[in-house]
Amino acid sequence: MKISILTSDLSHNCLGRAYLLAKILQRRYTVEIAGPIFGDGIWPPVVYDNSIAYKFVTIKNGFRPYSQFGKLIESIDGDVIYASKPLFFSFGAGLIKKMRGKKPLVLDIDDWEMGFVKSEYDGLPFLKRMKSFIYSGLYLYQNDTYWNTWLSEKLTRFADDITVSNTFLEGKFGGTIIYHGRDTHAFNPEKFEKGTLRREYGIDACSKVIMFFGTPRLHKGVEDLIDAMALIKDKDVILVVAGLDNLPYCQGLLVAATGILKDRFRGFGIQPFEKVPEFLALADIVVIPQRRSVATFGQLPAKVFDAMALAKPIVATQVSDLPEILRDCGLTVEPENIGQLADAIRYLLEEPKKAEELGKKAREKCIEKYSWDTIEKILMVIFRKYEHIKTA
Repeated sequence: MKISILTSDLSHNCLGRAYLLAKILQRRYTVEIAGPIFGDGIWPPVVYDNSIAYKFVTIKNGFRPYSQFGKLIESIDGDVIYASKPLFFSFGAGLIKKMRGKKPLVLDIDDWEMGFVKSEYDGLPFLKRMKSFIYSGLYLYQNDTYWNTWLSEKLTRFADDITVSNTFLEGKFGGTIIYHGRDTHAFNPEKFEKGTLRREYGIDACSKVIMFFGTPRLHKGVEDLIDAMALIKDKDVILVVAGLDNLPYCQGLLVAATGILKDRFRGFGIQPFEKVPEFLALADIVVIPQRRSVATFGQLPAKVFDAMALAKPIVATQVSDLPEILRDCGLTVEPENIGQLADAIRYLLEEPKKAEELGKKAREKCIEKYSWDTIEKILMVIFRKYEHIKTA
């Protein structure tokens, strides 16, 4: 059986979820990923993985993308369609393929897209908001616009099955939870030697490394982490942020962090997936400082599972499913509480045996509940019932 996984943009980080699903499903099935390219090519962290087959159309401005949308639909030939995100170019294409070819359609919802839209639109002045509403109606294919998100969400009931990434989305859309699992065989701490890697990346062996790994955005709370680090006066405790892109937000964050922490800050750019465990191996503590907002109610940071698989002590905020996931194997604090965040980091630095114990428990829990081996079994319950179907 062949599965066509549809994504709303092959050139940005929304491909990450589709890529994860593809890597797990290709253990048993033929898999392709199809979607538009809005940027400069395949998303850099996965571009060199030749095990994934991609089909794409390149999107420019204007109305031409609507004709490209048709070309993309014609190219999709899977027996089952698996749409990643309820958006025009993924779920919209899947719905048309379902109607035309009578193909089963499974929808994956890994974020509450309407939450992101509400967070953005609610902050706009009235006239700009109205302009955005009109624009999003004309250019329906654009991701992160109101009408694309609203309409796609209303149509979710037409999917044959739904998978979601957390309990908030399960409560809102139903379906089966598929967490952002990790390959715990590849993410094995025994494969990485911290001292060697620190020399390679120019980090002093005596430093205590507090790490945020991921693409910083406002709702991810990296500014809160920088402020918490400023409360920790030990010059040997440094902050490493890996995943900075070239957009204004990240570049501003880079300037701010350097200004506040001086030589206690190190910034690295976007990393290929295969480099993720290497970077995490550098860390003594991994911090996930999500803020609580409409944008984060339905978002679960995938990086928590990276850190768990690498047996890292974790400090996270009490947002989404993080408290339950880290129960008994990590520390959680109130979101946007700088003092609590700093205290939790200090505690783990001052209690290395406790930190090591939490890290070990985190890896054990990741293997049991969030590994690819575990998630594969859950996905098989969904997709096995379609194996007998051969569509036109």
